[in-house]
Amino acid sequence: MSFEIKLGGKALAATAVLGAGAVLALASMAANTSPAAISTEATVDAMITQRDHVGATELARWIIEKRSDYQLIDIREPWAFDDYHIPTAVNIPLAELFKPANLAKLDRTKTTVVYGLGAGHSAQTQLLLQLKGYRSLSLKEGITAWWDEVMTPASLRGAEPSPSGYQQARQLRERLTGSGGGTAKPGAAAPPAVSTPAPGTPGQPKSRLKLGRGCG
Repeated sequence: MSFEIKLGGKALAATAVLGAGAVLALASMAANTSPAAISTEATVDAMITQRDHVGATELARWIIEKRSDYQLIDIREPWAFDDYHIPTAVNIPLAELFKPANLAKLDRTKTTVVYGLGAGHSAQTQLLLQLKGYRSLSLKEGITAWWDEVMTPASLRGAEPSPSGYQQARQLRERLTGSGGGTAKPGAAAPPAVSTPAPGTPGQPKSRLKLGRGCG
């Protein structure tokens, strides 16, 4: 006798969350992490409430504000990082990140924000870092969302004729690149460029920052 089980959207979401909780619990035991070091319930709650990641436009504001309470790590391969990466990011490929020498580069007093091409690897990396005792977030949808939401003009996305919020997005883009995306209004001052602090300055990761082509 065979049985067919059909799950609706809410049931699937609940199943995924329960599965994530089980994975976290097993990983915690495998890593010899004490129960006090991490709360599976709190981690699952952060996933449900989406407090385990940061959006692209919010990250752009952090960079412009020169916040010093986080460190930005690009977990892609070096060639991809060199081709294009988010300003202020430091490249530590995923295959190398959890080696003791590289973990030692992460400041435990700051939030570590990790990103890859999309959502998958960065979300998994965020969980693994949390298991290691680091405060961590992933960039929602990775550098793909950064390029779409921050760096790509709304007029090139097939959006509505006059989408709301495009001016704010344009201001973020121009502040990050230090250049205008179109004809300036008469008498308007050019937006200030965002300079990249030298490696080793307060609030910046100590690793050498290598800017690739196309970076602001």
